[in-house]
Amino acid sequence: MKKFIAYYRVSTKEQGISGLGLQSQKDSILKYIKSTSGVLVESFTDIKSGSDNNRENLNKAIIACQTNKATLIVKKLDRLSRSGFKIAVRLEDLGVSYIESDSPNDNELLKNLKLAIAKDERQKISERTKAALKVKKEQGFKLGSPNNLTNEGRRKGALSMRFKKQLNQNNRRASSYAKVLREKGFTLQSIADDLNENGFLTSRGYKFNSIQISRLLN
Repeated sequence: MKKFIAYYRVSTKEQGISGLGLQSQKDSILKYIKSTSGVLVESFTDIKSGSDNNRENLNKAIIACQTNKATLIVKKLDRLSRSGFKIAVRLEDLGVSYIESDSPNDNELLKNLKLAIAKDERQKISERTKAALKVKKEQGFKLGSPNNLTNEGRRKGALSMRFKKQLNQNNRRASSYAKVLREKGFTLQSIADDLNENGFLTSRGYKFNSIQISRLLN
């Protein structure tokens, strides 16, 4: 019996709460799994933009695939990423196979073509946004938040920079610690567990997982 790990993503907090878009993803994935007489081992959901690659639950889904020797399943490939071929290469390097429940018969060429189109779409959106902001600026509009110019705004900015600096320093210490544990024969997941238990955080302020430990060591 083939095993699957489902991954769902919606773009905004509102969609995550209301279920807009989420239910259609679940319906498509569950329908395909049922048609193959497969089993859904676990599912993960992120409420993130497709351009945001810092997705904790996607990392968990990938780890679950490795642990259970399961296939990662999504409704459409753009649920994984809009960063083009990077996600496909990453999954391949990690030994994780994936399938699109809306188009389960696509070969690798079609999968890569869809990822390339998603990347192009993201780039065009970015270019249109920059062009619109440029026009507004030329028309005399002041861009940015005026609150940032107040004393309170400056204080918040200074605190934010200080926090980021502390996280970066913490990340460097975590890297050194991880290397020592690895030399002692610890697995990637056991290193992640050890770092989390001792209060270490990633440079973005999240807990560690085995994938992030691998990045630290490299």
